[in-house]
Amino acid sequence: MAFGKRDMKKIGFAALVEIYLRSFFAQGSFSGKYRQNLGFAWCIEPAGNCIWEGDDERRKFYLRHLEYFNANPFMFPLVLGAVIKMEERFRDDDGISEEDIRRFKLAVGQATGSVGDRYFWRTLRPFAVVMGLFSSYFYGLWGAAVFLALFNLPLFYLKWRWLLNGYQLGPQVVIEIKNRKLESAVSTMELLGCLVLPYLTVIFLAHPPYRASWITVGVCLVFLLSVFLFRRKQPPSKALVWSAGAALILGMIIS
Repeated sequence: MAFGKRDMKKIGFAALVEIYLRSFFAQGSFSGKYRQNLGFAWCIEPAGNCIWEGDDERRKFYLRHLEYFNANPFMFPLVLGAVIKMEERFRDDDGISEEDIRRFKLAVGQATGSVGDRYFWRTLRPFAVVMGLFSSYFYGLWGAAVFLALFNLPLFYLKWRWLLNGYQLGPQVVIEIKNRKLESAVSTMELLGCLVLPYLTVIFLAHPPYRASWITVGVCLVFLLSVFLFRRKQPPSKALVWSAGAALILGMIIS
């Protein structure tokens, strides 16, 4: 990232990389009362050292970020980047106050908590598990590598992207919380999970040697059930449960 003369007081690329790496350990210190405040303060420390020069200003900076904070750990960088930009504007007296920074952290941290849980805990992790199991059926231990890749590679990319976008957009980065492309990816993973998991269930419960004709019939029936539930506007999680249950019953019958 190149910085011009107007941006000489902004933090450099090396500091952003350090903040990015620290964000992976943000939950190393977790408080029941203040939640992730210590992790947030530790992650943003390199930015504070660049933005503020005097000891008194830095002390106020650290105390400001030791207050209560709670967010989804995977969307942590989105808040970090935006707060860094707000700290720079606060230093430059550019329409941002300490109270603005506090309110932003509380509001956006809570928003990432609910949205991030859906993105990563309810969708990406189960999808990675299902695809890892599917891969292990055909390729053995390589299924574990598939699981790790599907779960971690998107995180590495998104955390870096959110940090940069937060730093570039400041408070306006809230538009990234409901990213259309990410929503589309989540819907796709939910649909694929609803199809692959019943397929695996029928395979593993069918009596060996596997009878391809029965497996095909079972998968087709479960697929139709999934489509029916989606057309009835049932949530993907419910479609997954019903489809897996139907596959389980069918597998027990034909095994």
